[in-house]
Amino acid sequence: MPVCRKLLEALTWPGVVLVYGAAGVGKTTLALEFLKDYCSSRCLYLTTEGLDFVKRAERMGVDMSRVTVYEALQHTDFLELLAQQSLPLNDIVVVDSVNFFARSGVEKAYETTLLLAAALFKLSEDYRVPVVETAQVHSAGNSYEPVAAKGLEMWAHNMVRLEYASPGRRRLHLERPGGLEAEFRIVEGGVEWLDC
Repeated sequence: MPVCRKLLEALTWPGVVLVYGAAGVGKTTLALEFLKDYCSSRCLYLTTEGLDFVKRAERMGVDMSRVTVYEALQHTDFLELLAQQSLPLNDIVVVDSVNFFARSGVEKAYETTLLLAAALFKLSEDYRVPVVETAQVHSAGNSYEPVAAKGLEMWAHNMVRLEYASPGRRRLHLERPGGLEAEFRIVEGGVEWLDC
């Protein structure tokens, strides 16, 4: 199903959407849903989590012939990506996950993560290219937050938290005053919105 209409109306779009949540909650699937809906000719998918997503994307109906896949194996690969002059030519850019290397504790990985986030924010602002970033989390008291949260929040137009609602159901929270909540399920074809 297409990205929830209520969500799109509530987002600053095009803009940077940072999606975070626990492992397996649906961050990559939601990012692929955006990719499916907005990739009309040329798109970029930057992965730090391997190429397993490709089969899922194809099952969801993403035309992978339009998608350039860039696999970042170390944080310095982000810098190589930023040097590409073709970034503004993409219909949409997806980064899964933007803070993977910051979590690793590798020297300079945190700074490189924030440099990537800032550059993608500027890409979105200057060229109106939508960007969807997924983020891994760590516990913060009784809840969780993205690794490198303070820096990533500064370079995102929208923060979206995903959580488990009940067996088989997930809940999306758009974090802003008057934000939005929506429930969905993950099915073979992607995201099935339950209240959109």
